[in-house]
Amino acid sequence: MVPPKPHRNGESHEQTERSRTRDTPTNPIESDTSEWPGVEVESHDRGGREFTLDGREVGHVHRGRLIDIPFAKRIRDILIEEERAEKHHVYPDSGWVSYCVRSDEDIDGALWLLRISYLYHLIAMRKREKDHSAEDAVNIDAVLAELDLSDALEHVFSERRTVE
Repeated sequence: MVPPKPHRNGESHEQTERSRTRDTPTNPIESDTSEWPGVEVESHDRGGREFTLDGREVGHVHRGRLIDIPFAKRIRDILIEEERAEKHHVYPDSGWVSYCVRSDEDIDGALWLLRISYLYHLIAMRKREKDHSAEDAVNIDAVLAELDLSDALEHVFSERRTVE
């Protein structure tokens, strides 16, 4: 599943953020993400909902539609180049990306990005810990294949899995 590219209507993230209502399509994002093994959903310190895996943030949603996701800068650069996400709305030079959900059609793109972050953190967890418990329920290779990653992202994940 390849996510749709984010909308580009000239509107800043801050303008989009102010124009939102509470009646937004974030429930599917929270519902799906909360079902991933090991993910916890909590209130985010700057508003919204935060998704964590073993205490590490996978991403968070502000006011329903602005999703911020941390990545290694290398992955962030690929996602920006492929126009799958935008630079973070506050910290554009960090590894973080932002993704605006403006309609139901954008939900798949948000979930795709969150899933990449989740799998990256899951690989790191498995390398650190001998006991993987619930996280063993995830077949990383199968999920990565379903995500239809670009060659550049596949290369990063391949390196991440083999580096000891």
